[in-house]
Amino acid sequence: MANLVDSHKFSTFDDYYTPKSAWEYIAHLIPKDKIIWEAFCLHSKLSKSINNLKELGFNVVGNTDIDFFKTETRPEYDIIVSNPPFDKNIKIPILKRLVADGKPFILVMNSMNIYSNYFNEIFADNKKDLQLIIPRGKIYFEKLEGDITILKKNTSFYCVYVCYKMDIPNEKLWIG
Repeated sequence: MANLVDSHKFSTFDDYYTPKSAWEYIAHLIPKDKIIWEAFCLHSKLSKSINNLKELGFNVVGNTDIDFFKTETRPEYDIIVSNPPFDKNIKIPILKRLVADGKPFILVMNSMNIYSNYFNEIFADNKKDLQLIIPRGKIYFEKLEGDITILKKNTSFYCVYVCYKMDIPNEKLWIG
């Protein structure tokens, strides 16, 4: 088992994709009458996330050419449902921007994030709007191998769905 002191020695690999099963777990908690923006698919030509959410009956906007930070014209949306990059140098500005924007979101994230100083600082004044959906077991991801993605069932960490301004009833926050 790795010691967290050694964690700086591990490289971050962001070429993982969210499988349809990750959205199926929480489909009953995402409002069907809202426009969802799958916001973090920049240059992810192999991501199926937008189509997977559409197949589950959601009205989804998203584009693999939209840069969340650089685009001047954001799509019209009500909720962001996405899986942001794992890299903390990308994730921290994303979380700060999302909280500043003040719109609801659901993000798949490594559960260890909730213990970090940056996470607690970002949500310090907004904890009343923060909820966690806890799935039973691990969420597995599709990994880029060559030109295709393969579902890998060896995820070394547990994930949660970080929800902001979603007002999900407490009894529905534990899945499985």
